[in-house]
Amino acid sequence: MLLSCCKSILTAQKSVLLGLEWLFYRWGKFVAERPFVVILVTFIFPSLLSLGFLLFRVEYATDKLWIPVYSPYRKNKEWSSKVFPSLTRWNNVIYVHKDNVLTANNIKLMFEVHKKMAELTINGKTFRDICTLVPVQDLFFKEKTDLQKDENSALEKGEEEIINTTRRPSIALPNSSESDYILWGDYDYDVVEDNKKLPKHVITYEDKTNEDSKDIEISSSSLEDLPPDIYCDLVTRLHKRCYEGGILELWEYDEQRINNLTDESIIEDLNTVKINPWLRDKADFQQYLGGIKRNTSGAIVGAEATWVNYFNRVEEDAILVEQGGIGLEFEKSDFESLEWEKHLIEIANSLDKTDGLRVLPHTSRSFNDVSFQAAFFDVYKMGAGYAIMFIFTAVMLGNFNQIEGRFFLSGIGVFSCILGLAAAFGLTFILGFDYNQTHNVLPFIAIGIGIDDIFVILESWKNVCADPANRAATLEEKVGLTMKVAGASVTVTSVTDILAFSLGAFTIMPGLQAFCVSAAICIAAVFLLQVSWFVAWLTLDNKRITSQRHCMLPCMKVNSEKLEPDTACLKIISSKTLFAKFSQFIMKKTCKICVCLLTVGLLCLGIVGSLNIEQSFNPNKLLPSDSYLSEWIDYQKQYFPLYGFGAQVYTGSIEHKDLVKLDNMISQLQELTKPGPTRILRVVESWWPDFLDYLDRAKNKSWTDIQDQQQFNKDLGDFLFSVSNAKYQQNFKLSGDLICNQAASNILATQDKIWFGMSSSLPPPSEYLPAKAKVDSIIIDSGLNHSFPISPIYQAWETDAIIAAELWRNLALALVAVAIVCWIFLVDVRICLLVMLCVLLTLVDLVGVLHYWDITIDVLSCVNIVLATGLSVDYSVHLAHAYLTAPGSREEKVYTALTNLGPAILNGGMTTFLALIILPFSTSHVFITFFKVFALTVLFGLYHGLIFLPVVLSFIGPQDKESQATTSNVNNYPIHVNQAFDASDYDKN
Repeated sequence: MLLSCCKSILTAQKSVLLGLEWLFYRWGKFVAERPFVVILVTFIFPSLLSLGFLLFRVEYATDKLWIPVYSPYRKNKEWSSKVFPSLTRWNNVIYVHKDNVLTANNIKLMFEVHKKMAELTINGKTFRDICTLVPVQDLFFKEKTDLQKDENSALEKGEEEIINTTRRPSIALPNSSESDYILWGDYDYDVVEDNKKLPKHVITYEDKTNEDSKDIEISSSSLEDLPPDIYCDLVTRLHKRCYEGGILELWEYDEQRINNLTDESIIEDLNTVKINPWLRDKADFQQYLGGIKRNTSGAIVGAEATWVNYFNRVEEDAILVEQGGIGLEFEKSDFESLEWEKHLIEIANSLDKTDGLRVLPHTSRSFNDVSFQAAFFDVYKMGAGYAIMFIFTAVMLGNFNQIEGRFFLSGIGVFSCILGLAAAFGLTFILGFDYNQTHNVLPFIAIGIGIDDIFVILESWKNVCADPANRAATLEEKVGLTMKVAGASVTVTSVTDILAFSLGAFTIMPGLQAFCVSAAICIAAVFLLQVSWFVAWLTLDNKRITSQRHCMLPCMKVNSEKLEPDTACLKIISSKTLFAKFSQFIMKKTCKICVCLLTVGLLCLGIVGSLNIEQSFNPNKLLPSDSYLSEWIDYQKQYFPLYGFGAQVYTGSIEHKDLVKLDNMISQLQELTKPGPTRILRVVESWWPDFLDYLDRAKNKSWTDIQDQQQFNKDLGDFLFSVSNAKYQQNFKLSGDLICNQAASNILATQDKIWFGMSSSLPPPSEYLPAKAKVDSIIIDSGLNHSFPISPIYQAWETDAIIAAELWRNLALALVAVAIVCWIFLVDVRICLLVMLCVLLTLVDLVGVLHYWDITIDVLSCVNIVLATGLSVDYSVHLAHAYLTAPGSREEKVYTALTNLGPAILNGGMTTFLALIILPFSTSHVFITFFKVFALTVLFGLYHGLIFLPVVLSFIGPQDKESQATTSNVNNYPIHVNQAFDASDYDKN
C-alpha cells in the first residue's frame, strides 16, 4: 500500500516535470513566432503596475519598521507622545585639549562657539527663542539688562527709593577661607587621578556643596514665609533662562568676565563655586569635566576635556519636519531646530583644532545626517559595480566580432530586471506596503537573479545550437528546445526564491515583512519577464545575427564571407573546455577526499562561528570612522564613559493610596544606582525624593503623615510652587489648572527620568538586555496605574531581543521552501536532500564566517542574510536539475551537468561578485556589510554548487538504469533531450 502510494507520487512528480518542459517548449516556440506581440504586452503590463508609484510612501520610523505591532513599546510610545510630547532636542559640544582644557584661551574659544550660536537668527528666531527654558531659582532675579532698564526708568521719574526696594535682597552664603583649601601649593606636583581616594583629613568639595545647599534651602524657606499673595506673585513670575549645561555657566556667559579670566581664576572658581550662578541651584561643575587631575588635597588642577549641552525646544503647534535619512532620529523636529543644529555643527567644525583645541559637536540631527550621507555618497560605488556587471555580462554572452556581440541583448536583459523591479514596487505600494531602507538592496537582487537566469537561458541556447541533431532545426524550434531546458531550470530556482520570501513575510517585524513581500513580487516579475520579454529579444537578436547585421549598429549589414550560416548559433567558448577539464579533475579519488575534508572543516568553522555570533545593533557602526561624530563618540567613551542612555518613567493617575507603591518603586530604582557589579543606573531624576525633602523641611512631616487625597493635593500644590521645586511642574499632567497657594488638582500622569550607567556607554547585549528587563520589572510591577519606562534606545534593544530568533526562523522557512520546491520539481528525494544540504551548509558557513569578520546579528545583516538565502539556492538547484536531465552513469551525469551548465552558474556568481567589487572601499557600514554577506554567499554558494554537490552526486546521486550498459566517451556529451518524447511529439500536441 505504502509502496504503491510512493510510486504514484513519483509518477505524478515526473509528470509535473515533463509537463513543465513541454509547456516551456511550446511557450518558447510561441514567443519566437510572435516576438513583437510578446514584447509589447510584457512592456505594457509592468508599466501599468509601475503606476503604483503614485502611492509611493516612505516609512522612516524605527519602531514602525522593526518592532512588532503587538509590542507594548508601540502602545506606550503613542500614549507618552500624546500626554508628554517629546519636544526637547539635546545637543552637545565636546572640547578636548591633551594638555589642559581649563585655560583662559580655551575658555574664550568655548565662549566664541557659544557667542556665534547665540547670534544665529533663523526665521527671525534666536537661540533664546527656541531653547528649553527653566525657571531661575531666585524670586528676585532679573537679567542685568532688565535691571538697567528698571534703574533708568526709575531715575527718569526720580524714584530712587523704588530702585533700593526692588533690588534683590542679599542672601548670605558661607565664605570659604584660604585655610580650607590648598589650591596652588602643589599645582604642578603630586597630581592625583580622579578615582583615587583622598585622605580622611582632607575637606572635600562635596562636603562644601552640602553646606552651601543647606543654607540656600533655609533662605528659600524663609522667602516662602512671605505673605501668600506677595509670594505667589513672585513665584509665578520666576525669570527663566535657557537650560544648558557646562562650565561657562560659572561666568553666566558674560563676555567681559570671560575675557578677564586667568588660568588661576578658572581653577579657583571650579573649586569654590557651589551654587550655579546661571540658574541659582545646586552646582556640580565636575560632571562637565573629563580626564580630571587633582592635587594631593583633592582640588581640581586641570582636565583634558569638557562638554557643553544645549537644549532646544519644538513648540507644540510647530510644523513638524520629517528628517528622513535612515530613520534613526528620535526627537520631533521643525525647520528652525534643524537649521539651528546645522549651523551649530558648522560653527564647531570651523573652530576645530584652533590652538590645539578639539571642538566636536553632536546634535540631535547628527547621527541621521552623517550615517545617511555615508551611505548616499557611496551609492556611486554601487553604480560602478553595476556598470562592471553589465560589461562582464555583455562580454560573456557574445563573441568578439562585429556580428556576434551581445551588447544590445545584455542591455535588454538588464532593462528587463529594472522593469520587473518597477512593477514589483508599484504592486507593493498598491497592496499598502511602505518603502523602507531595506528596499535599497532590491535592485541588486533583481539584477543579480535576473542576469543569472539570462546566463542559464543563453547557455542552453548554445548547447542546443551545438547539438548536431538540431543543426537543421528552425530558429523557432531552437528557441523552444532552449526554453524546454532553461525554462524548467529557472522556474525551479525562481519558485524556490518566491516561496522562501513569501514565507518570510510572516515575520513579526513590519519592515522585514514589507521587504519580503516586495522581494517575492520582484523575483516573480523578473522571472516572467526573462522567459517572455528577454526570450523575444533573444529571437530578434539571433535574426540579426543570421542576417549578418552589426552588433552595435543593427541598421548596418556586415559583409563577412568568413561567417558561415551555422555561426548564427554562437560558438562554444573556451569555458566549456575549462569545465570539462575541471569535471575530470574533481572526479579523481584524491580530489574527492580533499573536497569532503574541506567541507567538514568549513562546517566546523561555521558552526562555531554561528553559535558565537553576537546579537547586537551598534548604531555607531553606521558612521564613517573619519567623521566628526565618530570622533565625538570616541572622546565621549574616553572621558565620559558612564554617561549612558536616558529613559523616561511614566505613570498614570496617582492617588493618596498609591504613595506607598510610588515610594517602593523609586527606592528600588535608587538601589540600582549603588556602585558595584550590580549597578544598572547612574542616577534617578524624580520629583519624589525632593517632595519628601520638602515635606520634612517645610512641613515638618513625612509622606506617611498624609492622611487623605485632599491633604496630598494641598502639599503637592505647595511643593510645585516652592522656589527650588517649581521646575517639576512640567513633570505632571493634572486634571485642572495649577494655581499658587491652592491645592493641586488630581494627578492624571507623571514623568521622571532615569539614566543608565552600566560598564560603558555602549554595553553589550548580555548586559543591557538583563538591565532593561530588571528596570522594566520594577516599574511595570510596581502596581502603579499605567507605569512603564520608555527610551529611544529601547527601539534598538527591543529589536535586539527578537532579531536573532527572526533570523533563524526565516532561514528555517527558506529551507522548508527549498525542500517543497525541490521535492515537486526535481522528483528525486536524494537530489532534494542534497540541494537542501548545500543550501544549509552555505548558510552555516556564511553566518559563521561573518562572526569572525566582525559582523553582528542586527537588522542590517538579518535582511542581507535572508536575501543571501535566495541567491544560495540558485547555484545548487541549477546543477541538480542539469544532473537529472543528463544521461549515463553518475560520473558521466556530473560531467555533462558541469560542462553544459557550469559556465552559466559560474558566470552568474562572477556577475554578482563583480557588482560588489568596489564596495570594500566604502566608508559606510551599510555597504561594507552588504559586501561581506554577498561576497561570502557567492564564494560558499559556488563552492557547494560546483564542487561539493558534484562530488557527492558522483557517490550517491541517482543514475539511469541503462547507464551500466553505456560506454560513452565522457568528453563528448551534448545536452540531453528527454527520450520520453522528442520535438515531433510536441508538435503533435
